[in-house]
Amino acid sequence: MATGVLISAAELRDRLEEIATLDCRYRLAEPEYGSNRFLESHIPGAFFMDLNDHLASKVGKTGGRHPLPDIDCLKERLEEAGISNDTEVVCYDDNLSGAGRCWFLLRYMGLSNVRVLNGGFQEWESGKFHTEKGKSIFRRRGHVNVKLNEGMLATYVDILNSDGNHKVIDAREAYRYEGKEEPIDKIAGRIPGAINIPHSELMEGAKLKSREELRNYLKGVKDGDILYCGSGVTSCVNLLAMEELGIKPRLYVGSYSDWISRNLEVEKS
Repeated sequence: MATGVLISAAELRDRLEEIATLDCRYRLAEPEYGSNRFLESHIPGAFFMDLNDHLASKVGKTGGRHPLPDIDCLKERLEEAGISNDTEVVCYDDNLSGAGRCWFLLRYMGLSNVRVLNGGFQEWESGKFHTEKGKSIFRRRGHVNVKLNEGMLATYVDILNSDGNHKVIDAREAYRYEGKEEPIDKIAGRIPGAINIPHSELMEGAKLKSREELRNYLKGVKDGDILYCGSGVTSCVNLLAMEELGIKPRLYVGSYSDWISRNLEVEKS
């Protein structure tokens, strides 16, 4: 059983034959980025997970830009990758957030033996470890028995009904949190009462900062606090950082893009 949220490239290299690896690279503005990078080069044996096709469902009137995926479809994809409940899984990307989103979804589905490659694909390459190219190779089929952990999720209703005992944490950059500029969503601003802990401040490159540094950034954050970003992806960096410190937050998967789709109040500063 894996311990902790993170795994190093060296440990993954040494145990690669025992571990199922999931490549979660993406770019919001370039839908084919992840699949193209995967075809060019990936960790040997890795299976590609597309942010839009596998880690989210189709965009609707509400639910945000990356709604919670259809769990049966995600289960099918994981089983195609040879994954079962007892499989040790490592998710990786090149910015922690795609891997973090995948980590969150697998844990939400009841898979407990899941970690994220600290430093991502860059760390693997910098170690001069072997890579391969081409499409995902379908393996002997796994079997995932889904047992949803609903306590990991928060919704807009939870925020509206909040009694003030839990923080609502915005993981976007300060200029978006303050409503000065909004490059993606239609309305600039933030969820009223939210505080700002930008995900980028918790990272150095594609690595999480040290636990001591994370404790300083996350002072006062506790179990049950609610994380959000634009669409429930980059806030998964904050999720990983909190989990690394033993804190159990909740993720508002629809995030700000879901909030504004429901014509709910926003604030600016």
